[in-house]
Amino acid sequence: MIAEPNSSPTSDDAPSSTPASILEDSPLSADELYQLTLYKWRYSLEAHGFDQEEVRKLMFLKWLSASRRVQG
Repeated sequence: MIAEPNSSPTSDDAPSSTPASILEDSPLSADELYQLTLYKWRYSLEAHGFDQEEVRKLMFLKWLSASRRVQG
């Protein structure tokens, strides 16, 4: 599993494409935005018919890509 409820992103986990102004103007904290983003990804994948194991693997690959551990 990529993130447990109430977990916090590390600096490597935060999406680099998120403009700082969005985070500053948001009523949500950076941690809340991170958790919401994970929830939206998972919900979207499940809504498109992926099973739980596929969703887990795709979320892991997305995390690897966002944390820049894998490029390409």
